[in-house]
Order: sequence, then C-alpha cells, then structure tokens
Amino acid sequence: MIPVPVGSPSDWSTASSYDSYADENKLLNSEIVRKKNTVTPIVIKKRRLAANARERRRMQNLNQAFDRLRTFLPQLGQDRQLSKYETLQMAQTYISALYDLLDKEEWPKSEK
Repeated sequence: MIPVPVGSPSDWSTASSYDSYADENKLLNSEIVRKKNTVTPIVIKKRRLAANARERRRMQNLNQAFDRLRTFLPQLGQDRQLSKYETLQMAQTYISALYDLLDKEEWPKSEK
C-alpha cells in the first residue's frame, strides 16, 4: 500500500514533504509492529520453563553418557567417581594404551 500525503497538491508535490510524510508513516508502522510483537510475561515465563526443561534433559543425557563411558574404563581402586574431566583424560589414556597394545601384537604376527 502506497501512502498518500495529506494536504493540498502544492504541499505534497515536492519530494522533501513527501519524504517527511513517509518517515512519519514508517515511524507509526514500526510502533504498530512493536506492539504486535510484544510478548506477555506469561509467554516469557512459559518459554523460560521450557528452555530450563530442555537444558535439564540435555545435562541428564550428558551425565548418563559419562556414566556409560566410566563403565568401560578400568577401576583404579578409587572409592569416588571420576569427574568428567578425569573421565575424559582416563578414556584418552586407556584408548592410547589399547592402541599401543594392539600395535605391539601386530609386529610379531607380520614378521612371521
């Protein structure tokens, strides 16, 4: 929809007066759009609760994955659970040790 300037033709025949009218129209339209896009506090609270639930579920899944990883690592007689960082370090060391073990077993077989 093209805005139509108000006033006599002599008032809106110049580009500058039309531009000022268009600027006012844009300002009014932006205020209307802003009012339409205003989110109520109830909606904000529901969104926050949903985001919190998603984050809680994500963290639970991550913790379950660490628990599964810990079951594959050798126990070092510690009575406490390894931290996430320690679990990743232990997994890296364990994988490297298994690789070295397989690599050493490969050499005697290939020489025969």
